[in-house]
Amino acid sequence: MRNLKIVWAVALTAGLVGCQSPMSDMMNNNFVGITPEPVTDELVGTWTGSMGPYLVSLQWQPDGYGHFCYSYGTADVLQKIKFSGGEIFIQDGTRLKIKEYTKQLMTVHAPYFAGKDSMLYTDSDFQNASAFCAEALNT
Repeated sequence: MRNLKIVWAVALTAGLVGCQSPMSDMMNNNFVGITPEPVTDELVGTWTGSMGPYLVSLQWQPDGYGHFCYSYGTADVLQKIKFSGGEIFIQDGTRLKIKEYTKQLMTVHAPYFAGKDSMLYTDSDFQNASAFCAEALNT
């Protein structure tokens, strides 16, 4: 029985070897060292969507700076973001890749673990944003 547990532990560890953890990005956070690039006109503005249980809103300025806001249960968080090399760098050290976008829809990819794609929709009037994010971003 003990040997079976060891085999399962080795198999699980081997299976996780190509999975990236957000902890590496967070521990090596270089947010202040990233110089943002201007975003295209289609990305400027507010976008809202779901990332798992989180209701997320992000807001871009033309210069590549912005804000990332999310709500889940009683947790409400507002962070700064920067755009560089097709990626969204969040002040906590994590990042998202922008896979594709139109004027109405942006698909982002979280490059961690199984790497989930999430869709964000334009939301200039904050109709889909959480109450916290609508208030925080509507300045």
